[in-house]
Amino acid sequence: MSARPPPGLMFARLATTAFSGIRATLPRNTLPPLRQNLASRTIHRSTAARFPKYERFPTGSGSPSPGPSGRPDLWSYLRRRLGGDRAVYVYGIGIGGAGIYYVTHLERVPETGRLRFIDVDEAQERELGRQTQLQTLSEYSTALLPPNHPVSKRVRQVATRIIESSGLGRVKTGGEMSAVEGKVPAFGGGGEVDMGEIFMGGADGGKEVREGKETEWEVYVIDDRKTKNAFVLPGGKIFVFTGILPVSANDDGLATVLGHEVAHQVARHPAERMSSMKVLFALGFILESLGLDVGFTRLLLTFMLQLPNSRKNESEADFIGLRLMSKACFNPSESTKMWQRMSESEGGKGLNVDFLSTHPANQKRIKQLEKWMPEALSIRAASPCGQTTSQFGGFLDAINPVGTYSQSIW
Repeated sequence: MSARPPPGLMFARLATTAFSGIRATLPRNTLPPLRQNLASRTIHRSTAARFPKYERFPTGSGSPSPGPSGRPDLWSYLRRRLGGDRAVYVYGIGIGGAGIYYVTHLERVPETGRLRFIDVDEAQERELGRQTQLQTLSEYSTALLPPNHPVSKRVRQVATRIIESSGLGRVKTGGEMSAVEGKVPAFGGGGEVDMGEIFMGGADGGKEVREGKETEWEVYVIDDRKTKNAFVLPGGKIFVFTGILPVSANDDGLATVLGHEVAHQVARHPAERMSSMKVLFALGFILESLGLDVGFTRLLLTFMLQLPNSRKNESEADFIGLRLMSKACFNPSESTKMWQRMSESEGGKGLNVDFLSTHPANQKRIKQLEKWMPEALSIRAASPCGQTTSQFGGFLDAINPVGTYSQSIW
């Protein structure tokens, strides 16, 4: 009896026998051509080779996909982004209506001819000024200098010359100011500012008189020597902090400051800023709807629109203010000296770069004022007091000596 082969060896023998049987049944000339075809067969691509190429819009889910011509299909992107064809039409109609509204509310600044958008009427502007006045007086109620204080009198005299020489109204006297300040609440009570009424209309400001010859200006001096500032609210409310007086140094320097602030009201810059906020809000909404990042949108609008417009308003106020102080017989050449002192008080001349600021750089302001100086000097010479300016200045020095004036008041 012979030994049985292992199972693996038996399987190998059976496979060899089966393959030999299959080979015997095939024609003799079948295997070589088959082997030759397999050896000579090449691999073919079903599509042409692709190479990376630059696309302006990536083909992600949030960006336009290429159209038939290879360019981004903006219509499909807008339809997908805004929520369908109807939404695109609604947005288009809204943007078109907003554009018409914008164009119909363009006007030119009378003093400079600059074209700007403004849709806030004077009544709304004055109401906002009244509310801000009450809040400011309540906040600084303990720091207000009395109307009969020497500093208050001197500031009021400078303001009176600037306002009345240009026919902008009249400045209330010290007695009238005492009556006004007596009605101001000591702590709060000024009421809340209804921004909806201010921006959309319906405020009580419509009962007020319009800006112009009938305006009665009020001058407030706040004893805060750390604050180098002064501002004027709509409706003729002038606020001066004592910290600006050493920088002003004299009447001509103070006239530079007050002329600049009054010019903001003459050109209605507060109303223009309120109007521009609506434009910025609308543009921000549109850009964010189209997929731009919220932070990027705000930076873009700030650096491209808001800050440049603010600097433009400040330069315009410098120009108009220089003319106002010159017409009031103040020395316009003192304006450049005042801004030089302002630079020194801020710790140096500073960089001549202002793209991150709401105000032009001091050195740029000085150069602009120097460029406008010939015209300002001619306005001063043509004013009624142009021939007696030196005598008038001597009269002021006689009734208020320079030494005492500089040391005790400024």
